[in-house]
Amino acid sequence: MAEPVVVDVWTAGAGTAVTPAQATVLDDAERARAGALPPPAAERFVLGRVLLRGVLAERLGCAPATVGLRARCVRCGGAHGRVRVVGPPREHHVSLTRSGPLVAVALTVAGPVGVDVESTSAVSAAPVDGVLLSPAELAGHRALPAHAAEAALARVWVRKEAALKALGTGLVADPSAWALGPPPAGARGVDAVAPGGVVVADLDVGPGRAGAVAVLGPAAPDLIVRCQDGRSVLDALRS
Repeated sequence: MAEPVVVDVWTAGAGTAVTPAQATVLDDAERARAGALPPPAAERFVLGRVLLRGVLAERLGCAPATVGLRARCVRCGGAHGRVRVVGPPREHHVSLTRSGPLVAVALTVAGPVGVDVESTSAVSAAPVDGVLLSPAELAGHRALPAHAAEAALARVWVRKEAALKALGTGLVADPSAWALGPPPAGARGVDAVAPGGVVVADLDVGPGRAGAVAVLGPAAPDLIVRCQDGRSVLDALRS
């Protein structure tokens, strides 16, 4: 029997401060990107990249500043978009999210991965149901009572966003063109599937939030997601 697919996820509050000493692990491209962003977005970007470098340094046994990272946008070819790890003999797949209430980093060796965390109220306040949901999903959503609709919409949003990140397209692909499906019979740790061989698991990210992680083409039907507090990784970079 194949071993379960393991995905590690680290989270930190979006307002977590990064010290100047911690920020020294960033490379020139990351500093340039942060410098081009408005202050709130720049702080989240720096937090995400410092956390990612700390996680990979622990996993690979190297200094955070020596971790090779590359990003490329599927739309314009610019130095943003999906992040890839360059250098280790075994490929490590990573994903970041920094737009919601938490900054999160996902890591696995099983295959391309995506992660997303959002505020349920923020998703509910945005007019996303018509562009997010397939016709069948939209009909089901409109039949829900109001108290359940907000959480359900946020759950679909993060599942689809995570799946599209795993596929490498992001929202270039139309999320309303397809529907999430139920997990395969007998699969453990899987909450939904997406077209293209993507499995999705929900994350426990606290009240008022929704989170999900997705993996493309895992060899095993079972998925183990290990959620960890990213503050311990950041604290290790203070010394």
